[in-house]
Amino acid sequence: MMRLQFRWGSGFFGLGPDARSVIHDQIFDLIYYGNGGFTWYDVYHMPTWLRKYYIKKINTAVKKQNAEIKKAQGKTSSRKSPFTGFPKK
Repeated sequence: MMRLQFRWGSGFFGLGPDARSVIHDQIFDLIYYGNGGFTWYDVYHMPTWLRKYYIKKINTAVKKQNAEIKKAQGKTSSRKSPFTGFPKK
């Protein structure tokens, strides 16, 4: 009986260890920053393209929120001090 030997690596039909950590990072990010909109099971079984889409949407929303916070902080720091009339430092 002849045995066939293949030279494919063990990761040929699956994901390597580095890809697994990326997937679990994405799962964590979607669950944590999705504010309860996703469950672990849903994200784990979600198609890759859809998972990347939601991550991109969350990144865009967070960047927009950070820009608005920074803009609001800039407005409050430019007010004059009520005691001296000079701008706050």
